[in-house]
Amino acid sequence: MSLSSIRSRMLVIALLPALLTEFGMVAYFTTQTLAAAERALHARAANAARHLADALPYALVSGDEMRLRALLQTETENSQLAYARVTDADGQLVASAGDTLRAHQPDMHSEQGAEIRLPATDARRDALLDTLAAPAGILLGHAEVGVSRDQISAFKRDTLIHAALLMLAALALTGALAWRLSNRLAGQLRHVGQVVGRLACNDLTVRTQLPAQGEVGALAAGVNDMAEALQAHRSELEKRIREATADLAAKKDMAERANHAKSRFFAAASHDLRQPLHALSLFVAALKARNQQPEAQTLIDNIEASTAAMELLFNALLDISRLDAGTIEAHPVHFPLQKMLGDIEHQFSALAAEKQLRLRFRPCDITLYSDPLLIERILVNLIANAIRYTDDGGVLVACRRRGRMVRLSVIDTGRGIPPDQQESVFQEFVQLHNPARDRSKGLGLGLAIVSRLGRLLGHRVDLRSRPGHGSMFSIDIPCGDACLIQPPAPASAPGQIPADALVLLVDDESAILRGMAELFDNWNIDLVTAHSAGEAEQWLDSIGRVPDVIVSDYRLPDDTDGIEVISRLRQKFGRDIPAILVTGDTAPDTILRISRAGFPLLHKPLRPAKLRALLTHLIQQARAVAVG
Repeated sequence: MSLSSIRSRMLVIALLPALLTEFGMVAYFTTQTLAAAERALHARAANAARHLADALPYALVSGDEMRLRALLQTETENSQLAYARVTDADGQLVASAGDTLRAHQPDMHSEQGAEIRLPATDARRDALLDTLAAPAGILLGHAEVGVSRDQISAFKRDTLIHAALLMLAALALTGALAWRLSNRLAGQLRHVGQVVGRLACNDLTVRTQLPAQGEVGALAAGVNDMAEALQAHRSELEKRIREATADLAAKKDMAERANHAKSRFFAAASHDLRQPLHALSLFVAALKARNQQPEAQTLIDNIEASTAAMELLFNALLDISRLDAGTIEAHPVHFPLQKMLGDIEHQFSALAAEKQLRLRFRPCDITLYSDPLLIERILVNLIANAIRYTDDGGVLVACRRRGRMVRLSVIDTGRGIPPDQQESVFQEFVQLHNPARDRSKGLGLGLAIVSRLGRLLGHRVDLRSRPGHGSMFSIDIPCGDACLIQPPAPASAPGQIPADALVLLVDDESAILRGMAELFDNWNIDLVTAHSAGEAEQWLDSIGRVPDVIVSDYRLPDDTDGIEVISRLRQKFGRDIPAILVTGDTAPDTILRISRAGFPLLHKPLRPAKLRALLTHLIQQARAVAVG
């Protein structure tokens, strides 16, 4: 039993004083009893000696040894003496009784003696004194007696045994009483502890069942009061939490509705704005192909550049939508970093020189393991952002190995970002240094794309910045193995679209149909245009041909879409005709649905060269399968 428990402490507190008290009392009374027994022994011996001194004078004077021995024997037996003896005045032994051999062992006997003298008054004195001529009061000898100490030893032994038994009985009684009291107190405290433990486990309905008496009762009553207060407080908190949860749920619902409304607005606005931009880009491409006047070429180039700038802004919105929809997948491979940095340096060197900035790339002869296309997109966004917001100094791209990771950093000497705004810059449409919303500085989506790409790849993106001193954006990428780098596939020469190829275009915008017709005329490719699937079927039936490729807009009138149009035409002609979906819609759910359908997707405004390359690939692939 541990001494730290209440029971053990109570037992020690109860038994230790009792033990000391009992030991002291037993020792005192035992000592007193033994002393009284010793005094009684000495008194008995002294009384026996005096009695012999009174009884022996005449027998000693008369020389009656038989009488002397008889008197000594009688006193020895009556007074329980060990021995008794009589010596004359010269100390010579006259008579004795008992064990006189042990008379000289003082450790075994207690001795007492008395002088034997003739009494001064006696009726027989005259004749005897006359005969012996002995004067009264003369010293006749000595009477000596001895009492055995064996009785004292036995008495002492019995007394000590009784005292020890008494102490043990008292200790047992005290221990039992203390044990019972400690059990009761420990049980009460254990009960209070169990109640407190259940309260700590969030069971606020439990209460102590002890009477409110004494200190433990007061403690139990205090625990009950605390439980009542906790239960009331929890009920109040639960009420507040329910109210706050309901309020948050309402606000969340409002925010989700607002976010959905915003998404629908951006999707609709993006689609509606991409339609005329798409038609414009087609007309610009057709105009550029037909232009024969050098003085008009500059004007056409400016229009094309403005269209390309608008396309870049729309593509940033598209990237956000694709990342939110989860249609972008990472394909990690082992690739060398230095080659990527060389390509990016070539891409941005002219832009940095135009702003008179130093753009430096430290040599990084290291292999990474990640998706090179997405890593390049992250670096392009970070470097473009650094150049855009740096007015003096330069931009440094560096890497440093940290164990099995490589930290790739883009460091600039630009305006910097305040600490309280370093998290918000990764949100959409946040631009700290573009209050006028200058479109030449982008839409504020570059860092939002970087953040989403970092999460997609599982790479940590870090920002350190000081206002007025510049910023450092870093991304941690796993190291790769140079032995596992796949050699690049040899670039195949672009093929030609067969002269007898037929392309079907379905779109509800007449301007887009006219622009595509102009473009396909320049390419010398047969094109059938239609506003709907029914119109497309009529045109194809009239010419009696099956299209080699179907190009359809996703969003069409009468609640139909391009997926339904392609499925309907494939079912009509009984073959899986290659198809391309074109859309200006950037809603994440739309992108996800098209991705699950498995059709190639081009976003408006599309690049004519990209469309032609995709058409060429699909037609050649389909005819190769048919021939095989």
